[in-house]
Amino acid sequence: MVPPKTLTLQTLLNLISYRVARSRTELEQSYHLIYDEYIKRGYMQENPSHLRISFFNALPETTTFIAIAEETIIATVTLIPDSPLGLPMDEIYHKELDTFRGQKKKICEISMLASNTEFYKNGISLMLNSKKMFFIFYLFKLVYDYAKDYLNLDYLCITINPKHKLTYDFLLFKDFGELKTYSGANGAPAIGKYADVKNIRDECRREKNEGLERMFFSRETDPIQFSNKVMLREEDLEYFFMRKTDVFKNASPTQLAYLKNCYPNFDFSKLK
Repeated sequence: MVPPKTLTLQTLLNLISYRVARSRTELEQSYHLIYDEYIKRGYMQENPSHLRISFFNALPETTTFIAIAEETIIATVTLIPDSPLGLPMDEIYHKELDTFRGQKKKICEISMLASNTEFYKNGISLMLNSKKMFFIFYLFKLVYDYAKDYLNLDYLCITINPKHKLTYDFLLFKDFGELKTYSGANGAPAIGKYADVKNIRDECRREKNEGLERMFFSRETDPIQFSNKVMLREEDLEYFFMRKTDVFKNASPTQLAYLKNCYPNFDFSKLK
């Protein structure tokens, strides 16, 4: 979709649906969008699949959210709940995450966030382009509501490039840990941040963040936006993690053992 330049921001927002991904096609579009945007920013190396995907995408609890207009995904983000396998960001912030775990807090990682820069470049006026973060903010509202109302989580955790700090400050994420280099982002600098899911409204009022409070709490999220989440079938697992990529082939024995419990009917002998 290439929107006409005459569209106002509100009109454009009304054309966009925010919801969970509901099909293999939508997952693949999301993984491809992330790949394209991360390649542009130097966050990953090129690969034959042209997908950004990891072992954590195979876990049943992982949920991908999309902003979609006329069957085109223009933004996406993935929520990965904590599990015995940990979180991707444990690679550099294990100590900090373990502090939350030691307090019996329920945590997740917000990962694989991207918006389609070509969408803004090709059709939207400078005014709309300057406000493109609205698409991300509305996507984050969906993530907050899902984490709070469906998963009963305490904290959202994320690693970001420091150049995006102001955006996440607006979303009331706080820093934890020191600035580090993250191999998961191709050696880019990273800072760990977390947001208090259950107290976000109180924090909005304490910080006088009326814009975020209005965006997050002026309307209820329709439960239909969380319905029909795609659940990976055996053929999906084989497609994404064996045919398109070598994710399962490169997985550790511990990871595969956990996955076998998640998918007892999947034939893992295909990996031999």
